[in-house]
Amino acid sequence: MALRGLLIGEARLTLSLMAGALAGELMVRYRVTDRVFRPVERLVRRLRVNPQAISAMTVSVASPRVGAAMLASAHSRGEITQEDAVFGTLCLAFPAYVKRWLVTAPMAAALAGPLGVLYSSVLIFRSAARFLLCLHLLRRRGSGGSSPAVDDPAEGRTATASEGRFLRQGLRSLPLAWIFFGVTYWAMPAVEAWALDNLRWLVSPSGLTVVTSALAHSTASLASAKGALEAGSLSLPGALLALLMGNALGTFTRVLRQNVGYWVGIFPGEVLRPLGIWHLGTLLLFEALSIGLVLLWWGWSR
Repeated sequence: MALRGLLIGEARLTLSLMAGALAGELMVRYRVTDRVFRPVERLVRRLRVNPQAISAMTVSVASPRVGAAMLASAHSRGEITQEDAVFGTLCLAFPAYVKRWLVTAPMAAALAGPLGVLYSSVLIFRSAARFLLCLHLLRRRGSGGSSPAVDDPAEGRTATASEGRFLRQGLRSLPLAWIFFGVTYWAMPAVEAWALDNLRWLVSPSGLTVVTSALAHSTASLASAKGALEAGSLSLPGALLALLMGNALGTFTRVLRQNVGYWVGIFPGEVLRPLGIWHLGTLLLFEALSIGLVLLWWGWSR
């Protein structure tokens, strides 16, 4: 069963990567990003953000991997700086998350009531705060409103896009993505079990059940938290705290499965190292801040 689950997961990963690469090729062929970019070009110049990073953010609503591939292609041709590639890639998560959140937030509210609304609100505000930080870093450390090797932003963006080979980049990233997914699939359950075992000293049995179910699926964790809340074994801040702790424990799994394996295949080492550090560092920072604030609320309400 474990091998079957791994193979199904690898197949889904492959389909996701190649579908994103194909979408990127179609967007480039029909110049979708150019059409979307024109109305906001003046705003981009005022923000002093590299236009290719804005184009990647636009594409990331459909697929963050395509956006990352666009930045990797532009960096390989010297058309954006290392900082543009790093912080531009970090900005791609929020547009894609907003699209997903618009679907999951109503479901969470329907499933867990006020608790679901609170949990969804914390996640979206946390993601927005991280995006604003990454955008600020992109403005301060990036090349600004124009590409370093291209005088006209529109021409540079089109040239980069037309020369991009997203399907080839997708194929090149597949072996490493398979390896990282496989390592995560086999190793992370043991790591998560170790973490849960140590949490027994800090979390009540009901809270531990919520944390454990969060590692499996957000719907299961919300249902578990709602049940514990109605049974009186967890307070509202306690249930929210357990949900956020479960979400935080799954961070390393999500990073390895969803990001690192793909990035290794498309970015060089000088971009990949700071990208990995900033990505994980900013995630953990805002997760710790949100957990800390809810922990204060939980302690004050006792």
